[in-house]
Order: sequence, then C-alpha cells, then structure tokens
Amino acid sequence: MKNINYIIFIVLLCSCSCAYFNTFYNAQQYFKKAEKIRLEKAGESIPISAIDDYSKVIEKSKRVIDDFPDSDYRMDALLLIGKSHFHRQEYRLAEATFQQFDDEFGVEFPFESGFWKAMVKWRQGRSQAALDDLNEILGSQLISEQRSKVYLSIAEIQLELDLDTDALDNLLKGAELTSDTDQRGQIYYRISTLAFDKQDYDLALRANKNLIRYTTSKKRIEEAKLQIVRIHRILGDWDIVMSEIKTILTDDRFTRIHGSLELELVQLYQMKNENSLAKNRLESIITDYPRTETSAEAYYMLGEIAINENWDLDDAEKQYSQVTREFRKSQYTPTANLRVKQIKSYNESMSSISELLNNIVTKINSDTTNNDSTEVTISHANNNNVNYESLANHYYNMGELEAFHFNQPKKAINNFLMIVDSLPKTSKYSKSLFASSYIADQDGDSALAIILRDSLLKQFPRSEYAEYLRIRYNMPDLDGSSNQLFREGEIIWIDEPMNALGIFKKILKQDKDSDVSARSAMYIAVKYDRFFSIADSALYYYDWLQKYKPESEQALVTIDRYNELKNVISILNEADSFKSVDIIDTSIIVNNNVSNDSIDDKVDN
Repeated sequence: MKNINYIIFIVLLCSCSCAYFNTFYNAQQYFKKAEKIRLEKAGESIPISAIDDYSKVIEKSKRVIDDFPDSDYRMDALLLIGKSHFHRQEYRLAEATFQQFDDEFGVEFPFESGFWKAMVKWRQGRSQAALDDLNEILGSQLISEQRSKVYLSIAEIQLELDLDTDALDNLLKGAELTSDTDQRGQIYYRISTLAFDKQDYDLALRANKNLIRYTTSKKRIEEAKLQIVRIHRILGDWDIVMSEIKTILTDDRFTRIHGSLELELVQLYQMKNENSLAKNRLESIITDYPRTETSAEAYYMLGEIAINENWDLDDAEKQYSQVTREFRKSQYTPTANLRVKQIKSYNESMSSISELLNNIVTKINSDTTNNDSTEVTISHANNNNVNYESLANHYYNMGELEAFHFNQPKKAINNFLMIVDSLPKTSKYSKSLFASSYIADQDGDSALAIILRDSLLKQFPRSEYAEYLRIRYNMPDLDGSSNQLFREGEIIWIDEPMNALGIFKKILKQDKDSDVSARSAMYIAVKYDRFFSIADSALYYYDWLQKYKPESEQALVTIDRYNELKNVISILNEADSFKSVDIIDTSIIVNNNVSNDSIDDKVDN
C-alpha cells in the first residue's frame, strides 16, 4: 500500500512538473516567434502578429507564476512578462514587472534588472536618463552578449535623437560582440541602411556583404545584393555593376529582384550618357514586367526623359498617366499624378496666353503681324480692357513650372522676362524680376543675374526680395526693409498696438507683391477682428488678402472667417437698411493717429 501511495505521489508530482514546464516552454516559443518577427521589422512598427504572440507570452507566463509560485521558472517568467509588456508598448505594466523582478532577483541578476529599467525610462521619454544608466552598466563586468545588448540599445536611443554617427559606431560594436547569427544579420542590415543614407558607401558595402554572410532571410539577401549593385553604380564602378547584374540576372534564385536590377542598368546607361540604350531598356522592362512596381517606375522614368531630354510634354503626360495604371501603390504614383496636373496647368496657361495675346492684337489694332503670337511686343499697349494681370499670372505659372519642376531654367527666364520687359507693371512684376535673377544665378549666368538684381534693388529697395538678394550677395542691409518692419511690428505690438498696426500697413504700401505683405495683412485683419472687435476694418484686410494674395497660405486659412464676417456685416446692413458699395477700413475710430487706409487705391496702381 505504501508503495502504491508513493507511486501515485511521484506520478502527480511529475504531472505538475510537466504541466508548468509545458506552459513555460510554450511561453518561450511564442516569445522567440515574436522576437524573430520584431527583429525582421527593426526600425519599423511591430507587426500585429508579434503583438498577439507577446500577449500569449504574458498569459502563459502569468499562469506559471500564479499556479506554481515557487517553481524554478518564476524568474524567467517574470522577465518574459516584462519584456512582452515593453514590446507591446505597455510601459507602466513593464515598469511594475521589472520592479517586481528587481525586488525578488535584482541582487542575483543586476544586469537584467538595470538594463530593462533603463529601457523603460527611454520609452517613457527620459532618453538621457536611459543613456546614463546604460553607460553606467557598460562599466560593470559583463559577458560579450550583455555588452552587445547594451551597445545596440544605446544605438537605438541615439537613432531616435538623430545621433546617427554615434549610433553607427555602437551598432558596429554590438555586431562584433554578439554570438547570435540572426541578431548579427539584423544588425548589419541596420548598419547598411544607415550607412547608405549617410552616403558612407564603403561602410554600406561592408555591411551588406556581412549581411549576406549572416542572415538567413532570402529577402534580406536580395536587398543586400541589390544595394551592392546600387552602391557600385553610384561610385562609378561600372564594370563591376555590369558584371554583378549579369551574374544575378542569370541566377534563378533572385528572380524577385531582376526587374530592379534592370532599372539599375538603366541608371547606369544614363550616367554614361547612353540615353538611347536607357530608353530602349525601359521600354523592354515595360514589356517584360507588366503591371508591377518595376514597370510603374519604368513609366515614370520615361516621363522624366520626355521632359528633361526631349521637352515633349504630351509624351511625358502619357507616360506619367500610366504609372498609376501599372501599380497603384508605387512610390512614384503621387509624384506622377502631380506631374500630370502640372503639365495640364502648363498647357492651360499656354493656351490662355495665346488667346489673350490674340485679343490684345485685335483690341489695339496693331499693324504688327507675327505668326508666333507669343512673340508679340505689347510693352507699349495700354488698353484698359486688356487683362494684363491674367496674362502675367499665366506667364509666371509657366516660368515657375519650367524652373522648379521641369528643369528648364532658360525657358523659365524667358517667361519671367516677358512679364518684366513686355507687359505693363502687374502684381507679378517684382516677383518675376526676383525669380529671373535667382534662376540666372543658379544657371551660371551671373551677368544677367546681376543686371536683374540691380534693377530689383533700385525699384523695390525695401522689398522682401531685395532683402534676400542683399543677404545672398553680402551687401549692406537697408533700414526699413519689409522683413525688418514686420519684426519691429511684432516686437512693439504688446506695448504700442496702434503703432504696430501702422507699421504693418506701411508694409502693404511698399511691398504689396511679396509674401511678407500677406503675413502683414493677416496680422492686421486678425487683430482688428479678435483684439479690437472692429468688424468692418477686419473685413477690409481679409478682403485685401483675397484680392491681392488669394493663393497665399494666409488667404487660405482665413477664407472661412472672411466669408463668415462678410455675411454677418451684410445681415447687419440689411437690418439697418444701409447698403455699402465699398468695403471701408474704419480703423480711424480707434485712434485718430492711424489714418483711414486708402491703400485699396494706392496699391492697385
């Protein structure tokens, strides 16, 4: 009987031991699975699948602690719970768990306790405190794996603080010390990405070669092979690039990146000025890899060729339009769609200019006959029925697109100079003078740039554009410039609000065309509206914004208030049976020293 009881006791004991061992083993397996997923996405948000696995780790580890509080797995179970809470971004729960671990096992296991408490500080926003703690831990007696772990964590914090160079150094130290092959592969992946972004191509090459050596991920190997080719292309190692591409293209193991390698070959041709080969290769890519991210990029590159090399906007629009159809999620889709809009806008302006010029020719009954209407000389035409503002806006739109989007600086200068030389002065005059001077300087035509600069400084000496050019050419500052006045107005507003408003109004009179005038008008409008509660004066300056700067950020953010105020005043006027033809600034009633603005007339002329 005693033997039977003993046997039953042993069986029950073994059953209990097996039960909590199996529970803890399952927790460990879920944790390893979650960690593998997390490390593969290093630097990105943790996938939902890993978050779910961490939740299962917590559940099973708690069961070990609750059901078997004295088991040998208690310490490891506590660590698993704390780490899982940490990676699930449940930092208060993680902090409480690591504190419990410290209370129970901190003396015996100081590294685990100190390390994870430092990591929680980091995630709670105390980055410097975390760095201090981790650097202090480095001064302790640590095994290589622990030291690697600390270096890697310091690197993560430094990356968050934009200390990329220091982070790279610590990642390299961590990679050299770890004995975990998978971990080492992930570290070299981070190093390769960071080094490439910092244009440290030698380090990026070494890191990618080590990544191929240590990683077990086929995707990482493919990415490393592709980046090695890209780096050699950037460095001008063209023979190596050709050799690498040919080798990989004949290897069926890397079919997933064959399209990307073909695109690298295109860029190599472009760098060697073999443009016809580049275009032919792009056209073959479209055929060989249809409806893929690769073909979408090929269409985008063909669009760029059509604009930059051939100046064929119709062909460019056709190529850009195809990008979305090929692969909607392509990284080039937003830019391609924007390009299509820009081309349409350019063509619309070109058509509008042609129509307006034909109208001018008809209205002034000129004897001049010119087959190319864009060359009509209209500088002496002074017909009030001609919409010169619209004409200037279209010329400016074309010039802006050519200069800053289509890489056609000389064409842009010609369009800006049409506004300067061939039209009566419009609201785009000073801006066009500035833009043409700036672009000529960037394009290497310093003589033209200086001529245009001097013209602007003479005609608009206190404008925002003039101030920029003085700084650009290291010229002495000029008192009373618009930006100076704006800063002065902001400073004295608290103590002398009416004088401040006078300063902002002065800016509107002397510098209507530049961006600082929009800021000034908004400042005045908001102060009359919210500070003085003088609705009609506020409306006057809101209206000024909509009239003279309708596309400015200030006009866009105040349009709702402008319409609201306009409706309120209209209702009040109807109630008083009073109809006002014009919007009038009545700010004179606030302070007689600030004269009623008649800038509506002055600025128009």
